[in-house]
Amino acid sequence: MTLRCEQTGHRRRAGFRDCDGFTLIEVLVVLAIMVIVVAVVMPLGAGQREHAQIAASTRQVAEGLRLTRSRAILTDRTEDFLVDVNNDSFRAAGAVAPVTLPPELKITLSTAEDLVKDASIGAIRFYPDGSSTGGGVTLAGAGDRYLVAVDWLTGTISIRDEHEPQPR
Repeated sequence: MTLRCEQTGHRRRAGFRDCDGFTLIEVLVVLAIMVIVVAVVMPLGAGQREHAQIAASTRQVAEGLRLTRSRAILTDRTEDFLVDVNNDSFRAAGAVAPVTLPPELKITLSTAEDLVKDASIGAIRFYPDGSSTGGGVTLAGAGDRYLVAVDWLTGTISIRDEHEPQPR
């Protein structure tokens, strides 16, 4: 009985193998290269994940500020956006519970002195006409730093990457 090896076209007898293939050493070398590539790429992915996490948290703060501004306009009364810098959390007006940031992120607040409730809690106040006391919330972590700024006159909320050069 004779079999034909499809790769090389050589004839072989049953029980013998003349076909080309991979040796154990070649397979081990390829696996070792794959392990090295994964070991190099994994830390890069972790940095991107942390960057995505701080960017998402920054957008969450901005949305909380926008929600508080909208609520002040709709209810026709002043509303406060609260920030607890010791617990790295914030609470939009009308929210049942504060939002706590991931442990690797730190939050700071810049606001008017009369809106500092105690050593760790402060607020940015929005008025029924859409204006505010102004200020900003900064989130920092993993080498990134974002400022969510609130314009006092218009109440407009903007996000700025603190590492990018500012236009003059």
